Amino acid sequence: VRVGIELPDTVHIEIDELDVVYSVEAEDGSWWLMRSDGRIVDQTNGAEADRHTKVLGVKLAQPAIGEQAMASEPVPDETTADGETAPVTIKGSERLSAAISVLGYLESNGMIGRAASVSVENMTDLQIWYEDRFQVQLGDTTQLSYKISAMKAAISQMGEYQSGILNVSFTIDTGKPEKDVIYTPFS
Repeated sequence: VRVGIELPDTVHIEIDELDVVYSVEAEDGSWWLMRSDGRIVDQTNGAEADRHTKVLGVKLAQPAIGEQAMASEPVPDETTADGETAPVTIKGSERLSAAISVLGYLESNGMIGRAASVSVENMTDLQIWYEDRFQVQLGDTTQLSYKISAMKAAISQMGEYQSGILNVSFTIDTGKPEKDVIYTPFS
């Protein structure tokens, strides 16, 4: 926002809307800002990356401003009983796609900027840290839209003092999303 005054009686207000961006680490350790459609917006430092929702569990391969994000492929770190390298079962592109889906659903539910992180480290246990109050367990990528709607409905029913784990990993659409969440308070 830029405000200018032109005397004696005129005020000029100029507003530039910025894209909502998320921070993602590259394979070289640098941090990049990405929109929910996967387009790279800018390179940033760690402190600035902390001010955005962090995408965890995927690394970017050779990110470039204005380009579509590409995930680096994980290096196998397991070996079979006979010493052979075990194949990687989940590709980096699958993890990035899952993260982009979660971010898009957060935006479509009006939950922009409230998530501290989205983790796609375990594709059967996707997680969101919502504010510093809730660890949200999404399970796998099925029904993400409904799961995030259920999460939002449950949070809207809770008091400001409540915090804990919200499990929406095995929801069945009952038509009452706030009832499809298992809440476990932090002890």
